[in-house]
Amino acid sequence: MNKKNTTDKELREKLKAELKEELLQEMKEELLEEKAKEEKVEVKEEKTEVKEIKEVKKETKPVTKEDPRKHKDIDTLDDVKYNILWEGKPCGLLQRFLTKIHLNFTTYQITKDELIVITGFFKRRLNSCELYLLKDPDLTDNIYQRLLNISTISVRVDTHVQGTPTRIIRLKNIEEGSKVRKLLRDAIEADVMERKITYFDKV
Repeated sequence: MNKKNTTDKELREKLKAELKEELLQEMKEELLEEKAKEEKVEVKEEKTEVKEIKEVKKETKPVTKEDPRKHKDIDTLDDVKYNILWEGKPCGLLQRFLTKIHLNFTTYQITKDELIVITGFFKRRLNSCELYLLKDPDLTDNIYQRLLNISTISVRVDTHVQGTPTRIIRLKNIEEGSKVRKLLRDAIEADVMERKITYFDKV
C-alpha cells in the first residue's frame, strides 16, 4: 500500500510539473506574439511617418536663388510686356489718301514708358524716347487743321545737359489731339511717379 501511495504521489507531481511547464511555454509564446504584434505596429507607424515626411518634402519645393542679372518678370521674349496705350497715323488730306492705299508709313505710339515714332518704308526707322524725359506736351492747330479736326502735339525732351539745344518731338496731324495730349501727359506723370523722380531731379 505504501508503495502504491508513493507512486501515485510521484505521478501527480510529475503531471503537475508537466502542466506547469506547458502553461509557462504557452504564456511565453503568447507574450512573444504580443511583442511581435507591437513591433509590427511600431514599424507601420514609423513607415507612415516616413511617408508623411517625404510627402511634405515633395510639397515644399527647394528655394532656388534667382540670378540677379535676370529681370524678375522677364524670362523669355514671350514675357516681354509691350503695352501700347495709343497708336495713330498722321491724318491730313494727302495722308488720309495714302492710308487708304496703304502707303502711309508714319506711325506714332505711346506705350507705358516710351513715345515711339516709326517712319520710312525702304529704310524703316524707329525713334523712341523715355516718357520721364518728356516735358510740357502742347497742342497747336491752324485753320486747315481745324477744318479737318486734327492738330499737332509738340513735346519737349529734357536732356539734363546744360548747353545742348532743346529737342522737340512733334506728332503731326493727329485726330482727337486734345485727348491724345491728355493721355500722353498722364502717361508721363505715371512714369515719373513709378520711377520716383522728383521735380528737382528733372531740373
